[in-house]
Amino acid sequence: MKIILPALCLGVFILIGCGSLPASKPVKQTWSSFDLPSEHSPKQFKPGQMDFSGVDVSQALVFYQKLSGRTVVRGILPDGMIRIKSETPLTQIQVLQLLDTLLAEQGVAMIPTGETIVRAVPVAQAVSENPPEINLPWGLLPESKSVMTRTIHLKKLKPSEVLPVLAPLAGLPNSILAVDRQHLLILRDYSANIRRQLQLLEELEAKASR
Repeated sequence: MKIILPALCLGVFILIGCGSLPASKPVKQTWSSFDLPSEHSPKQFKPGQMDFSGVDVSQALVFYQKLSGRTVVRGILPDGMIRIKSETPLTQIQVLQLLDTLLAEQGVAMIPTGETIVRAVPVAQAVSENPPEINLPWGLLPESKSVMTRTIHLKKLKPSEVLPVLAPLAGLPNSILAVDRQHLLILRDYSANIRRQLQLLEELEAKASR
């Protein structure tokens, strides 16, 4: 195992922006996968600064804690091994997104709690852990397995009617809750899945308004 300061890379998980960024916010002292570049001092990691030739889940969580500045609270987790080598530059936020994905593939979900804690739980438990509500536009959500919640107020569509359309895009079990009386959909899933669900809902709502 060889670990150097991070610049993990898998292009598919790079945060893809859509539209203009929200206004700048005060610089945060801790990091999460849902932070915006404007919330931190710029930090770029060069290719090859990390080489995980065989890092177990426990070691990866120690690294995650140092990178995020958050205390990792871990439950009883499955064993697993992570192997990856960086090839392109990534920001610190993108590295956290990639770690979320790599850990999820080993059965571990990372749940940010407030500004100082991130909980590491089995993936099967993720939905019941009250993932954070993230209200970024869908185009600013990361293409990663970062667990989040999104509450949608539908204008034209009935929640129970769109549920079968969204279900095939879900990545976690029991991740969609439809509340017809309040015209609400509650999604608790990986960011990459919710990103696609929100895009589809936007298209369906637009068609229903014609």
